[in-house]
Amino acid sequence: MVERKRYDPGLVRVGELITQKRKALGDPYNTREKFIAQTSKDIFGGKEWVSVRHLANLELGKNWISIEKFIILADALQQEPVSLFKEFIDTYRNENG
Repeated sequence: MVERKRYDPGLVRVGELITQKRKALGDPYNTREKFIAQTSKDIFGGKEWVSVRHLANLELGKNWISIEKFIILADALQQEPVSLFKEFIDTYRNENG
């Protein structure tokens, strides 16, 4: 994972969208640590699926997400991957014109 050196407003906005969707799941998910721990237990059979640092970098718009991690993140956010991907695209395009 390599952090982006250039500020990308579209990527930041996508990161904000990830944070909003995580927090919308309710109190057990209000911190990154709780979100990872709870979804690891409930969805992924106790396996850690993402590090706190990687999730933070995604939410802060510092990194793009791989397809593999995107599908896992969609499951963790209880979202249909295709719909979430479209939302990411629309959000990114709207921000970057």
